[in-house]
This record gives sequence, structure tokens and C-alpha cells, in this order.
Amino acid sequence: MRRFGFIFHPLDMGLYADGFNEPGIKKKRLFLMQQVIRWFPPMKRSTVTGIRSMTGDEIEGDMILVSLLPEQILKLESGFVMKKIIEAGKIAQDLGDNIVGLGAYASQVGRKGVHIARGLNIPVTTGSSYTIAVAIDATLIACRKVGIDIKGARVCVIGATGAIGSICTKTLASYKPRKMTIVARNLFRLKRLASAVGSGWPDVDVCVSRDIQKATGEADVMIIATNTPSAIVDVENLKPGTIVCDVSSPRNISMEAMRLRQDVLVIDGGIIQPPGEVDFHFSFGLPPGMAYACMAETMILTFEGLFENYSLGGNITLEKVQKIQALAMKHGFKLARLRSFGHEITPQQMEKVRITRVSKAGR
Repeated sequence: MRRFGFIFHPLDMGLYADGFNEPGIKKKRLFLMQQVIRWFPPMKRSTVTGIRSMTGDEIEGDMILVSLLPEQILKLESGFVMKKIIEAGKIAQDLGDNIVGLGAYASQVGRKGVHIARGLNIPVTTGSSYTIAVAIDATLIACRKVGIDIKGARVCVIGATGAIGSICTKTLASYKPRKMTIVARNLFRLKRLASAVGSGWPDVDVCVSRDIQKATGEADVMIIATNTPSAIVDVENLKPGTIVCDVSSPRNISMEAMRLRQDVLVIDGGIIQPPGEVDFHFSFGLPPGMAYACMAETMILTFEGLFENYSLGGNITLEKVQKIQALAMKHGFKLARLRSFGHEITPQQMEKVRITRVSKAGR
């Protein structure tokens, strides 16, 4: 049986406590727990079972835990963090896994997996290609449900110059929106991306900005794809009826903030239902049997026997996104019903946003 490894880390201490069924951890001081868990060695947390393709093939996977929080991965000495990730990869290697995936902030380490792959004898992927495909699909479905014509919409991509954001930008540009605003910190890279979009889709009006609040305040449709571990979007600034796909991990919009804006729809961009009766045998924040798109990409490559470094560094292309999307369909991977902060979006929520847009258009 083909096998994969997947390296993950807790997104917060609450999920860490839930994953080990240790609620007492939530009562401990965060600073103290951070000092403790940073010295925990990587470990195999579980074996994923029940993943069965529409072709009849079955695979299994090993979930390898690195006990570092997002802010630790970003702020601790890079060599220390990379060593942890490589140690985790070697666990997968020793278990006989054919490929290993990097989840969430682990995918940002070592030039987005490039140096991790060099330290291992098995191929590595960050899952970014399938993450992009799923984010675009989810966004377009949400737009249709609330009555947004993407060709007449003002689209905004935050984190546009990143590996995920740049391909999201180019993919959305192919639908020829009314206006596209791309946002990132590096103005030079923004202008270079705008030039590439202009060359490929000259009819699209592309604007560059480093002003997040101004850009988000004008958008009808927004994709957020940053590696910032805190909320950066002021939801009070969003227009009524805006669709937001937040593929950042952790999220860049908090659930607490969104409770104030029932007229805005925030969707989870990368929640997948793998084929079969999948059991991860522990909780990591998603409903049973569901997976993040980055996990799903690792599974898809394993089904296909495509054991190569797939989504690494800046080596992400539209062609790779389209290829992994086709393979996902072949094996029966599906976008889970549209979800927001892990919960299924109800028809009533959709209707509320749709009515908001209709009433706004009638003014």
C-alpha cells in the first residue's frame, strides 16, 4: 500500500489541547506552554485510514506533529525550526512513507520547502497547488449563490505576491473582473505581478496597493493569502455583501469579528472531503473525515504514484494547479460544502448576503 506522511503543527494551544484530549492545557499560561512545547521532539500522532479512491485504490498516511505554534515558527531561529521540520520528515521517511506534505506554517520554512526537501530522501510538497484550485472554486461557487457576476465585480487579492496569492491573482484575472486590486508589502513585486497580469489579460484593470483597508473597503470579492499570524483585515471596513475567501493559516479574519457582520460572507477556502471513510483518529479542528487542501494534495499525489517535489518554493504554476485539480476529480476528492470558520454555511446565511446585495444595487 502506498503511504504518505504529513507534517503539521498546532494553530493554537486550544487545538493542541483538543488534539491530545487534555483540556487542562487551556488553563496554563501561554508563555509557559510555549517554552515547554518548543523542546518536544517531533512525533507520529496517528495513522490516517480509510482513504479509498474512486479507482478502488487505498492509501494510508502518517500524521507527524511538530509542537510549535505559528508565532514560534515565524520568530524562533530559522535553523532551529528547519531542523525540527527535517526531523519530522525523517520520521515519515523511516516509516516507509513515499512522500511527505508540509502543513500550514511548516510550508513556509526553508524557502517554502526547498531546503526541507534537500534534507530528506523522499519528495516533499506544500500542497499549495491544490489549495489554490480549491480556493478559486469555493470563491466562484459563493459568488454564484449570492448573485455576484465576477465579470462585473471588484476583486481584491491580499498577499498577492506570495506563491498562492500570485496564482490566485492570475486565475481570477482570467475571468476578466471589472477591476482587480492586488495588495502586498513589496511594491516592486506588486508592480511586476501587475505587469504580468496586464500582459496576459490586457482588458483587466489592475491596481497595486499597500493600503489594506482602502483596498478591502472597495472590494466585492476578496481572497486573503498571507503568512501573517494575526488578523489584518478590519471587518468594519468591508462593504455589505462582500465575499471573502480566507486561505491564510491561521486566519486573517477572526470569527469574533465576523459576528458583527452578518451581511458579509467569509468562506473557508481549503476544506476537502477525501474519498472513502477517512479517519484521522484525532481532532485537529475540522469535522471528522475532512482535510485541508494541502493535506489532500499529498493524498492525491500518493494515489497517483507521483512521487516528486510538487509544490515547492516559487515552483507553482497554473499548469500544476490544473493538473492536480484534474487528478483530484479522478480520485474523488470534493470541495466540502461551503464552510465558514469550520461550520457549514446555511441557506439562510447565503440568502441574507444575497438580499443585502440586491437591496444595495437597488439604491
